[in-house]
Amino acid sequence: MTQFIPDILAFFFITALIAQRFSVDLKLPDAAYQLITYILLITIGLKGGQAIAANASLTLIGQSSLVIFMGLVITAVALVLIKCGSTLNKTDSVTLAAHYGSVSVGTFAVAVSFLEVNNIDYELTLNLFVALLELPAIILGLYLLSDKQHKLNVKTILAHKSLALIVIGMLIGALYGEKSTPMTNNLKPMFSVMLALYLVHMGALAGNKISDIGPNKFFIIAFGVVMPMIGASIALLVAWLINLSHGGAALLAVLGASASYIAVPAVFEQAHPKANVAQALFASLAISFSFNVIWGIEWYTKAAQYITTP
Repeated sequence: MTQFIPDILAFFFITALIAQRFSVDLKLPDAAYQLITYILLITIGLKGGQAIAANASLTLIGQSSLVIFMGLVITAVALVLIKCGSTLNKTDSVTLAAHYGSVSVGTFAVAVSFLEVNNIDYELTLNLFVALLELPAIILGLYLLSDKQHKLNVKTILAHKSLALIVIGMLIGALYGEKSTPMTNNLKPMFSVMLALYLVHMGALAGNKISDIGPNKFFIIAFGVVMPMIGASIALLVAWLINLSHGGAALLAVLGASASYIAVPAVFEQAHPKANVAQALFASLAISFSFNVIWGIEWYTKAAQYITTP
């Protein structure tokens, strides 16, 4: 599986982190960072909305509801593990759990390539599930960290720019369907470069705050390996319940195993500036992303064979 060595995007993050430790500041200007974040998030939303337009049905509504619930369950399980195994404060615990309840678009893209190389078909609705799984963990995390006795304020949640862009993208993609595809197709050649620049910024941020990992560093590393396998197991159960194909089950397992490094850090960095986003990114990208790409995707694909019918 030499073609699936750690993805190039992971190295952008890691090298920027190392450079920052040698006092080479690679953080982007605020305006550039905001622009790149906006483009990445609205692209995710558009693709999810396009999947809704192409596959709308009562069955899809039922499947989507269960997948959303899956995201909440994975977030809750992650939070329990963090509370039991570490000394992280509430803000950092919820931030870390939200990263793992959400998903990694990069890991999903590598998994799609793996299935295509091995001629394994999958349902196109998995593109919708990518967008849907960005939201539950974010909403739950913001709810748990909200003021006024944890009252859920939908207006306040949607007021966060990053989350609003995902929702807006999904609505536009669903309403316009194929008419919106030129937008995502035109962005495709630039998407990887923009994501690389975003990860350079976040790697520099992580390098600047890496000492903040502190006494929990061994837990963070262990959690970054164990939590993906737990998330994949939960996702495989859901895949069996909604009767996905072998490829669809494998991709859902990858989504359950992955951890966000785009939407969640963008939202939590803006909503809770004191949250240790760099620590969560260290776990989700440097540890879990690499683990999933090197070993996890192949393991989850093999496991999916046992819960699906030929």
